[in-house]
Amino acid sequence: MHAPISVIIPARNEAETIAQVVVTMQDLPCVAEVVVIDNGSTDATAARAQAAGARVIAEARRGMGNAVRSGVAAAAHDWVMKVDADLGRFDTALFARMAEARAPGVGLVKGAWNDPNDPMPMTRLLVAPALRLMFPGLGDLRAPNTGIYLFDRSRIAHERLTSDYAVDIDVMLRIHAAGAEVAEVDIGRIVHDTRNPDHYSGMAQEILAFFLSRQPLGLLDEVVVMAETEAGAVHHAGGVIAEKLISGARVSVYLQEGGAALDAVLGGFPTYRRAPLAEAARHVPHANAARLRIIRAAGIGGSAPVGSVPVEVWEMQGAADVSVPLEAGAALKRAALEWLGMSTQVPPHETFRIVDGGG
Repeated sequence: MHAPISVIIPARNEAETIAQVVVTMQDLPCVAEVVVIDNGSTDATAARAQAAGARVIAEARRGMGNAVRSGVAAAAHDWVMKVDADLGRFDTALFARMAEARAPGVGLVKGAWNDPNDPMPMTRLLVAPALRLMFPGLGDLRAPNTGIYLFDRSRIAHERLTSDYAVDIDVMLRIHAAGAEVAEVDIGRIVHDTRNPDHYSGMAQEILAFFLSRQPLGLLDEVVVMAETEAGAVHHAGGVIAEKLISGARVSVYLQEGGAALDAVLGGFPTYRRAPLAEAARHVPHANAARLRIIRAAGIGGSAPVGSVPVEVWEMQGAADVSVPLEAGAALKRAALEWLGMSTQVPPHETFRIVDGGG
């Protein structure tokens, strides 16, 4: 039997449709609860949602991503279905297909729909081309930008999701970068409120900015860190580890000794893993990895882990062949250093020597 589902519905001034959406979703046998996130409504959205049986929470910060983040955090169950609040006619039975599509290895099920009044310009002209170029493993999705989907929140750092309209894409990329499968099912014909060109213009700007921000992060570059001591790993590569985890990439740290500080600071990231150094040679990249980057302490050799993806090897404490700027990861590196009782002075960059460029 499949795990229960929490439905989240971000809503702002959707009093006309919210009650119908809530009641309809509650009728699905797989749905355990419906949570409406009131994103600063000035109409009766919250009152009508509550009267229809939903649990209503308030998110004062404007932005679809802020509302989704709050809803995902408030959900009682790990499997979360995100649904639009402005839906008109739709077939509940077809929505159940998303729940039925869950299978081992699947982390996200996208609901592909059609609306005779919506030519989907965002998908055709921006999202689909960007995915084909940047994340080809997702390039065959029919409706990559759909706002209706079901995902396993335990696989991603959902508290790090973007705050704006790009949040649905952020969920998808994080699931993909974690190594899970993104599935897609047909949920039929859905009628949305008519949207004017200004709506799409603002959305396009936010989504384009998001894609541009993801490009330098290397989400599908899986990182393996190998060091004798935890102190060495944190001091020389702690910022890179944190930066990659924040972005959604998978990072495995193999240590000869220690690990408690990294576990304490980074253990909340679902894509973080730590294991004994002796297991590093048996590391297998996840199914969606485009590249494996090994960052190892000086003096640690051995064969590259098994896998069919290109492998880069960087060495700590070497000449500055590559310099990685530290931004959001600096605070987490500082926390790990403090936990270890080391100096919390964090330089703006971490530098490495390239041993093998993977070419």
